Amino acid sequence: MANDINSLLQSGSVNTPTQTVEQLQSLNSLASNFDNFLTILTTQLQNQDPLSPLDTHEFTNQLVMFADVEQSVRQSGQLEDLIALTRLNEASTAVGFMGKQIQADYNEVNFQGEPVNLSYTLPEEADAATMEIYDGAGELVRVITGISRTLGEHKISWDGKDQKGNTVPNGAYSFQVGALNEDDQPIEDITYKTEGTVTGIEFETGVTTLLMGNVRVPLSRVTRVDEPSGA
Repeated sequence: MANDINSLLQSGSVNTPTQTVEQLQSLNSLASNFDNFLTILTTQLQNQDPLSPLDTHEFTNQLVMFADVEQSVRQSGQLEDLIALTRLNEASTAVGFMGKQIQADYNEVNFQGEPVNLSYTLPEEADAATMEIYDGAGELVRVITGISRTLGEHKISWDGKDQKGNTVPNGAYSFQVGALNEDDQPIEDITYKTEGTVTGIEFETGVTTLLMGNVRVPLSRVTRVDEPSGA
């Protein structure tokens, strides 16, 4: 019987939650084991042999594990409440972004037939630099040479033309800069910015995503929010 209790408690341990479903399953399992523990322990005490009572050391260990399980159940419940409250607050914030103009630390733009700005920041002066633009399938559509190489933020207006001079289809396009320093070494930590109007919101697996047409921007990447032009 003692082994039953020990194995039950061990199986009820909870790992750090990473997914909503996993959190729920872990909590349900822990709560179930907690109830089963009480039943088994009560039965064990009622049916122990008076001539060979439960070992004091073993009984103490079981009570300690009992306290750990009870604490875990309560903490898990509090954690669930905190997570739910955080998500509710995040969702409320995201709804307020609908129709607003946002800027985000992100390297995707929503091309809709009009020129779009591609912004990047160099952490140091570059000896050489080029920008590459990719479509939604990850295919290279344009290489722009002769871009600014000085330290700081730069902005390029892309007309939506591919390498052959044809206008690309509307949709999401990503961009990245390749740069070398004076020692001919790649420059790391180049950052990017994108901007656009929020047209929708997605809530999935605990992550809030803002939609700018075909571009999906995590809420955590937003750095600025403005009223739409003409508002």
